Amino acid sequence: MRLTLFALLTIALLALIFTAASAVYFFNQQHTLNSRFYTLKVMAQDIALHDEILTMSTLAATSHDAEKWKARYDKYEVSLDNLLEKASATDAKISQFFDDTAEANTALVRMEKRAFELIKQGNNEQALALLQSIEYQNYKIAFGSGIANAIDEVLKETQLSLDESLENRGRNLIISMVLSFILVLVLWFYLIRYVRLTEKAIEGIAKKDELSGLLNRREFNRILSHEMNRARRENKRLMLAILDLDNFKKFNDRYGHPKGDDVIKEVGTLLTRLSRRANESAFRVGGEEFVVIATCDTEGEGFEKSQSICREVSLLNIVHEDNPPYNKVTVSCGIAFSDSDNGLTALELYSRADKALYQAKGDGKNRFKIFGHDSSVVLP
Repeated sequence: MRLTLFALLTIALLALIFTAASAVYFFNQQHTLNSRFYTLKVMAQDIALHDEILTMSTLAATSHDAEKWKARYDKYEVSLDNLLEKASATDAKISQFFDDTAEANTALVRMEKRAFELIKQGNNEQALALLQSIEYQNYKIAFGSGIANAIDEVLKETQLSLDESLENRGRNLIISMVLSFILVLVLWFYLIRYVRLTEKAIEGIAKKDELSGLLNRREFNRILSHEMNRARRENKRLMLAILDLDNFKKFNDRYGHPKGDDVIKEVGTLLTRLSRRANESAFRVGGEEFVVIATCDTEGEGFEKSQSICREVSLLNIVHEDNPPYNKVTVSCGIAFSDSDNGLTALELYSRADKALYQAKGDGKNRFKIFGHDSSVVLP
């Protein structure tokens, strides 16, 4: 379960990292496309402006201050060449359009410089006629439309890429969010399950004796009171049987405590098997002391139950040479009953069973005694 949780946490973390990385990637892509889009728009405006400045400078030179306008023309001619080179480097299609309009651009520059030569010679009217000629206007239209078409097409492609980027970002973001949501749900489910199993395991540890696997003394105190009340409500008897392994200290002294622990485990397994019914419970309440409680209709039924348990312990045939004359592990048992008539408390019931056990031990062990009966019964 812990490995599953770790794997899910790792997947969830990777999903979050993927979502964040995707968001960063698409935001960067969109930022790059936006920058490219606005750079191209500004570049297109600058090229158109420079082209107009060159034309207007040439026209203005035909009327006055030819040298000043010539200097302005030369300045913006260099600037326009730089802009055209920059635009060509930006996109291959723009470069191709510039190649297609190179003839028109060269012709425009040649005619504008020819106009300045005519102005310098004093032929201003001839220069103006050259600039107003159909040939010049056609070249100007060819160059201007070529530049505009080139940049417009690239702008359209950039806008399309922007739209696709936005669509992809939205789609991937939705997919990532859905996957993350599913992962969180699965993780939450396993986390709740893990917590519940952990709580159950902790509860089991708190309730059970680690060595025997039986319920511990704390649970015995709780369940005994509950079962006594239930037996009274159902008008039944509750049997409480205390079982104590005979001469168990001598067993530990001869065979060692690890072997003694093995005996406790075997007896615990046996009592677990013999108390599977809903009205039966088995406990380890001390070192070698066990308790069985069960509801029964008659004392005879309880008698048979206790006798069967004690006999089964003997039938384990665990060698115990310091437990003569049996030379195997045996158990003594004290039994007491509670019913609606005697009104005993849990402590009083336990005390009666304990006294019966003490008497059984005193009578020679490997026997059981019911509280209030004169003699103990030797087990076969």
